[in-house]
Amino acid sequence: MAMSTGSLAYTLKRHQDFLDGREGGKRANLAGVNLSGLNLDGVVLRTAVFTGADLSRSLLVGADLSFADLFRANLSHCNLTRANLFRSDLKGAKLGGARLVQANLAEADLRSGSFIGIDEEDAATDLRSAHLDRAEMRKSDLSRAQMAKASLVGTDLGDAVLIETDLAGSNLADSNLAGSQFKGANLQGADLSGADLTGANFTGCNLRGARLTGARLDNTDFTAADLSDTLNARKLESLGVDIQKVLTEHEQWIASNGSRGRRATLRGADLSDVHLENRNFNGASLAQANLRGAILTRCTLLLADLSGADLSYASLIMSDLMGANLSGANLSHARLRQANLGPATIWRPDGQHATRLWSVNLSGANLTSADLSSANLKEANLKGADLTGADLTDADIEEADFQDAVLKDTLLDPNVARSIAVKRPDDEKR
Repeated sequence: MAMSTGSLAYTLKRHQDFLDGREGGKRANLAGVNLSGLNLDGVVLRTAVFTGADLSRSLLVGADLSFADLFRANLSHCNLTRANLFRSDLKGAKLGGARLVQANLAEADLRSGSFIGIDEEDAATDLRSAHLDRAEMRKSDLSRAQMAKASLVGTDLGDAVLIETDLAGSNLADSNLAGSQFKGANLQGADLSGADLTGANFTGCNLRGARLTGARLDNTDFTAADLSDTLNARKLESLGVDIQKVLTEHEQWIASNGSRGRRATLRGADLSDVHLENRNFNGASLAQANLRGAILTRCTLLLADLSGADLSYASLIMSDLMGANLSGANLSHARLRQANLGPATIWRPDGQHATRLWSVNLSGANLTSADLSSANLKEANLKGADLTGADLTDADIEEADFQDAVLKDTLLDPNVARSIAVKRPDDEKR
């Protein structure tokens, strides 16, 4: 059932009057209504009824849908960035492909749901491939929800219920899962690197091939769980003696300002899944090195050569990469939140005047599904880089070069997206 623009405006006005306690106010009842594709950014529909409504592909950025009845509603491919869905009823809702970045879903009910007398069985809430990065989902109930390949990077799921939930291939890196219940859940191939799993219950879960590098596992219950082929962080001591020597000499080279030790040259070295947090790699040569899944959080890599390196799934959160060469590097699913990828200042020998600024080189880099939220990308060279599905929310991209970059499904602040002059994949067909 479609609704005219005038009728919708009238319904919204009466709902606001209802919320404000004014005479003539009435709670909005949009059950079964077709609202697909509408721009409802910032709308206030707290406690409104949307049972079975079609809101697919609508814009609901910053909308207030707290306490709303969204039972079996279709919200697939909606943009709900920073929306408030606190304690909303989302049982059986369709949210596949929706964007819920920084949304508030605390205490929301996302269990299965069915219409009595119509459905033979409960329909699972569909969150497959949904973007829920940095969402607030504490104490939410996601039992039996379909969340395969969903992105939940940095999401707060503390004390949430995810019993028998399908999270196969999902990205839960750096998320808070402390105290959550995952009994019988499917987490095969999921990325839990850097996540807080303190006190979480994974009894009987399928964690085959899951990535647990850097995860906090205090009092975590893995009773009867399938942990075969899981990936865990390697300690520095597990590296070969030669590599350890190179790293030690590099530290001496840095500490002595070049008078002792020597600059690290680790071209093509295997440093995958190694815990290297807070280390100084300034000026190091790591070209074509295997750093897949490495923990490089808060590292300094000023003017480091990482060209062609494999940094997929690596953690570079809050790391300093000023002036680094990352051309052709694989940064797929890498976490670069709050990382500094701005230009490095090159000083004259007398130390009095800067001779030039050296920008970070990300040309041709693979940044698919990378987390670059709140990162500094000022003046970065991103020519020909693939940013498909990457998150650049709140990133500083002043004077960054996106020539021939791929920005399909990239998360950008709307005003920033409009300012980027870039040839998108389908431009020639339009």
